[in-house]
Amino acid sequence: MKEKEIDKYMTPAEAAFKWGVSQETLKNKLKPSLVGQDYIDNLMKEGLIKYFMKPGGKRKEWIVSVKAMELWFGENK
Repeated sequence: MKEKEIDKYMTPAEAAFKWGVSQETLKNKLKPSLVGQDYIDNLMKEGLIKYFMKPGGKRKEWIVSVKAMELWFGENK
């Protein structure tokens, strides 16, 4: 069966589950204080990750691509 476009993108909770890593481990990959803002910016420019935050909001809602997960944790088994 052909992979659907939507299946290439996941919430961090789904991605962590599918790769068998803790959500905290995955969240650390999205923290500029740990990986650097340039790193995050580059992944966003490449379309591998993105977030949405409501105007005046305090919490980012991330979307992570399969390609980002493979970059960080290798191929999903």
